Amino acid sequence: MVLIKAFGQVKEVVGLAELRVEEEMRNVESLRNYLIEKYPSVRWSSVAIAVNKQYAKDQDSIQSGDEIALIPPVSGG
Repeated sequence: MVLIKAFGQVKEVVGLAELRVEEEMRNVESLRNYLIEKYPSVRWSSVAIAVNKQYAKDQDSIQSGDEIALIPPVSGG
């Protein structure tokens, strides 16, 4: 099981600040594919994924108990 924290636009679209995924995820890419299927209205190509407070790449592994953050793009002026 992994705990996923959603922020900003992702949180608004998904409707939850935290998600729990019981399915086993091998890596960030498999998690991203799961999220794309479950929440297709999110523009996932612009969302960064962090694993245990470190920005992650698609090939980075995910272990049970990892904390995942979904970080949308930030704009400012």
